[in-house]
Amino acid sequence: MPYLLDTNVVTQLLKRNPRVVERYRRALELGAQIYFSAVVYYEIKRGLLHLGAAKQLQQLDEEFKNVLYWAPVSDATWDRAAHLWAECRRQGKPHDDDGDLLIAAQAHVLGAVVVTRNTKDFTDLQIGVENWED
Repeated sequence: MPYLLDTNVVTQLLKRNPRVVERYRRALELGAQIYFSAVVYYEIKRGLLHLGAAKQLQQLDEEFKNVLYWAPVSDATWDRAAHLWAECRRQGKPHDDDGDLLIAAQAHVLGAVVVTRNTKDFTDLQIGVENWED
């Protein structure tokens, strides 16, 4: 099963959360495809740059960007995100976090499950979701 990591999961991996690290290692050992989103990269990198966290910036590239499958924001992703935004609005459940919409759209395009600590952020977005802290 392919996985797409949300920003908060990569943050927990950088912080070495034992439960999340164990689930991540297990998925890698089982040969799961784990995708690293360009959206997540942007969200984490901007925060680390702001903090001047040089060691974690290096980890971000060495342990994630250069190791995992890269998930760019493709035309198909933008198209799916726009449809998700419109569908949520029509249903009276507006979803204004563009980052989450883009991650959900990437997961849809990749056929991946989003791994996140905030499963409720993705419940109306028509994708599979897992919390590796459970």
